[in-house]
Amino acid sequence: MAASTRADILATARELFTRYGYHHVSMRSISDAMGISVGNLTYHFPRKADLADALLEQELQRVLMAPRPGLDALDQCLRGMLSSLLENARLFSDAAMFLSIPALAHGHRDRVARLRAMLQAQADAGLLDLEDKPASTLDDLTDLLMYCHLGWQQQMALFSLPPRQALEQAIGLQWTALRPWLTPAGLASLDQLRPI
Repeated sequence: MAASTRADILATARELFTRYGYHHVSMRSISDAMGISVGNLTYHFPRKADLADALLEQELQRVLMAPRPGLDALDQCLRGMLSSLLENARLFSDAAMFLSIPALAHGHRDRVARLRAMLQAQADAGLLDLEDKPASTLDDLTDLLMYCHLGWQQQMALFSLPPRQALEQAIGLQWTALRPWLTPAGLASLDQLRPI
């Protein structure tokens, strides 16, 4: 029963945070939406920050994949990260949340580290050209893609594209940013993955 209640609380919190934004949802509004007492809610999650932390952990488990070579794997990784941002636009878009909930900042670092490892796997497979480049190039590429993700998420708030179209637009931008860094083998692989 407790596991079911916990899952129901998380589902309700995700729905309310997504609809109204994290800062506009109280523990009382979550308990009211579920028809349970605040005490029952806080038994499972003592603070609202604990809910945000648990929701982020769910997302990380869903989205993060083991690094492996192949641009199809990188494409899948990018799509997963972008889909998560699209589905949770109001949940994880507030920078102040990351400052006030250390676990969220840690989760963001996990995403960055996983993306960096995925890019390294492409370089190791000879698909991404990092030879004779400064050591910081891999970190710079990782940061560029993450900034693109976050900037795209903010743009989504301004323009109302259908989700599938928005996701494809963002993936196209990601590959445009990566194209100059691909080796000839990487370019051939990209052309198979995303025919022009």
